Amino acid sequence: MAASKLTNEEKLKRLIYVCNVNPKYYCGGPDKYVRVCKQRFELLQEMMKENHEELIGVMQSVNSDPLIPYRSIIYHTLAYGAVISGDAKCKNAVSRSVLGLIKSDKELFDFIMYSTKFHTQAKISKSVRKTITAFYKKKSSTELAQLYAASKSCHGWSHKDLIKLCHLKSESTTYNAVVNYILTNKIVDNNDDEAKKLIEVMRKSDTLRKTSDLKIAVPLIEELKATIHQVEPKLKKSAEVWNAALSNMSLADVLNSMPKLYKLGFLKKDSPIQSKIAELLTNSDTIKSSNVHPMEVFIHMKNFEKGGKPLDVKLLAHLIEEKKLPDEEIAKLKTANEVKCQILLGNLLKCMSISCKNVRPIGKRYLITIDTTDKMDAPCLSNKTITGIEAAAAFAWYLLRVEQSVTVAVFKEKEISLVPLERKGQLKEHIGKLREKKSKYLHLAAPFEWALTNKKHFDVFLNFVHHNEYCAGAPEGAREKIAKPMEAFQKYKQKLKEPNAKLVNFCLSSPHLDVADGSPNVLDVSGLDLGVPKLVEAFCRDNFH
Repeated sequence: MAASKLTNEEKLKRLIYVCNVNPKYYCGGPDKYVRVCKQRFELLQEMMKENHEELIGVMQSVNSDPLIPYRSIIYHTLAYGAVISGDAKCKNAVSRSVLGLIKSDKELFDFIMYSTKFHTQAKISKSVRKTITAFYKKKSSTELAQLYAASKSCHGWSHKDLIKLCHLKSESTTYNAVVNYILTNKIVDNNDDEAKKLIEVMRKSDTLRKTSDLKIAVPLIEELKATIHQVEPKLKKSAEVWNAALSNMSLADVLNSMPKLYKLGFLKKDSPIQSKIAELLTNSDTIKSSNVHPMEVFIHMKNFEKGGKPLDVKLLAHLIEEKKLPDEEIAKLKTANEVKCQILLGNLLKCMSISCKNVRPIGKRYLITIDTTDKMDAPCLSNKTITGIEAAAAFAWYLLRVEQSVTVAVFKEKEISLVPLERKGQLKEHIGKLREKKSKYLHLAAPFEWALTNKKHFDVFLNFVHHNEYCAGAPEGAREKIAKPMEAFQKYKQKLKEPNAKLVNFCLSSPHLDVADGSPNVLDVSGLDLGVPKLVEAFCRDNFH
């Protein structure tokens, strides 16, 4: 079924998961590749004109799915839909639906950010203002105080600015006292004990955001259960502050912070922070409650191992040109220092292993086929600390541990060659075995031809290649004889009576692979980011077409 034959509901679901109306996932989320925005516009324009309730209904039907790679696409889509609609009733309905969808306070600010980005006539439209007002009115006095204590602003919008727009008033004196403090930073002199307690929490959170005195900050972090994001920037280089804040941070936040902590020198052997992180990374209950994915742990582990993400190319060029840095300093910026912290690297591997229990098996039969040409040693798009072969091996590693029927092979010129990988084997061993099976070029249709010839039934084919020029090393005249992958895939489905078989093509180093023809069973993925494993699982579970 081509993309043009999908219903609007199916197209919208694909948009939510893939951030694209076409079956092509680009790493980076809804803002990364603007060239696909035209198709989003056409779909949303049609849905807002014909049936805006269908758009809202689709959002509500998928909202509880934890496998949506970027939840911001929901608010990107709703904001866009509200802006392009010329009907005030539609605008209000779409904006109002946001309150039933948000799973965190930040998500409302995502909606505000996109609304102001797309709206040209005013910074905040009337329909969005009504949504903001309803959001704050829905909060209890305690919830509003906690919201302010956690963060004064998000995406450039402060609670003070938004509450001013809403003209909030309540019959509750406690609520009004909290609002008054947010607007004026002044304490209302009344006999409301509850208001006094809440305002004291807010006042202490303001003190924490401003103070650079460790003796004041550390006790406040412990009392308020604050994270590192709530302290004055100068204190983010203090070991005492980090030690106090780590216990209040999510595992995902801790994983993301590890390269910074290493550079600050806080992860030395037997240091308090190292011990605390080691405990977090190996605690089964913590890992289970975090719902962290093994591929997410893997990505953070490689970033940590390589000393953090490489400096952005544009930022590096700016520093060289504008700051007139000496050659020695430029060399330091260009060179990543690999960490010497084997204890925590071992803990990360253990965390990766434990987190496999967070992935619910689908029960499908997989054939994973991996490109082993030299070009797979190139870094992945969106994750320069990970090579293509490492990313492919990590996918195979976790699927072998989660699913019962997983076959792993490598592309070997015109054919494929099976690679016996142990279900409980080490990731390093898997990478080594794959590297032993070197190939000069590959034939993307080979997995389907092999499965058809050997009458092997699979539900999901996962093909990992370096980029779109996968035939570059083929001998002269051989390219013309190579079957087209989609034709071979369709033939396999027809001959072996597997009409629902799925195909995911991973192009790890380039955004230019185009194998998917619009069929609901085929998906192209460019690069590697934290959303990819969620996307692939959602696709295999038939959560979208």
